[in-house]
Amino acid sequence: MGQKGTIIPVHWTRTLISDIVYYANKIPLCTIEKQINIEAVQIAKSISQKRIGWTSIFTKAMGLASIEFDELRQSWMPFPYAHLYQHPIPIASVAINRIVDTSDAVIFGMVQKPEEKPLTEITEALHYFKESPIDTVALLKRMRRTSKFPRPIRALIWNYGLYLSGYCKAKNFGTFSVSSVSQSNANTINLLTPLTSALNYGPISTTGDCTIRLTFDHRVMDGLTVAKVLSFIEESINSSIWEELKMQDYPKVA
Repeated sequence: MGQKGTIIPVHWTRTLISDIVYYANKIPLCTIEKQINIEAVQIAKSISQKRIGWTSIFTKAMGLASIEFDELRQSWMPFPYAHLYQHPIPIASVAINRIVDTSDAVIFGMVQKPEEKPLTEITEALHYFKESPIDTVALLKRMRRTSKFPRPIRALIWNYGLYLSGYCKAKNFGTFSVSSVSQSNANTINLLTPLTSALNYGPISTTGDCTIRLTFDHRVMDGLTVAKVLSFIEESINSSIWEELKMQDYPKVA
């Protein structure tokens, strides 16, 4: 007879992803991609004395787009009747790879009003979620605590947070998400999200070429709007964000 396999307990970070995937599969998601060129920003980023990550850049660009396009701050709410809820501010939910209990895992850090924050502040916030002990970060402690509850209790929490209150949904889950595996020279093709929109970007070539994708809830917006959002993101990165990267190392004039 063959050898028996090993039963491995499910870590709470895998339970978190399992719940996200379960509720994401209830949404009619579509994805639109666009090829962009951000060579000027790539050059400015490479010569900057301050280390700014691409995730910070795309998070800020998505925040700027959320102010321009109200749909990115809206969510489909089915209870007590089908309606849209629009949050007053963008809140980014950023996927972060980090070590949790000696193993690689994905957690999520929240950044409110990323469009108003300097890139350095967004980078510091993401570093905080990536490097701080779980017990010192209230958001991560809440994720861990919720993910350790039995499934019926988790279902009550998720259903309340996602379906009964648009305000609670935005506050606890964000209005959009950002993720990438470009650091491994790879692309995410079929992204799942329980939110209205999720931006992911692929590797940036030496000439600044990059593929960006926006996965979206088709009940809230249509493809033409998403195409405009992707163009706006490219324009924002090559204009205001490029200017910020150029100016951040200049001494301030009294």
